[in-house]
Amino acid sequence: MRQRWVTGDCWLGCERTDLLVLWLGPVQWDGAHAPFLACADCLDRLKRQSCEYLLNHRPADLASLTG
Repeated sequence: MRQRWVTGDCWLGCERTDLLVLWLGPVQWDGAHAPFLACADCLDRLKRQSCEYLLNHRPADLASLTG
């Protein structure tokens, strides 16, 4: 699925505004919805963090987190 970048505000961490962001999905809270958007820099940081985590944890460690 190809996603479209739009101009908006990053909700993932940097809180910068008026830049290209990608819609990640809805945020739901107390019955209301808001768009969850992230910029390329924050998405790259999230990808690096995820890859580092997965490289440094054994599958048994991951199983303990899910249940």
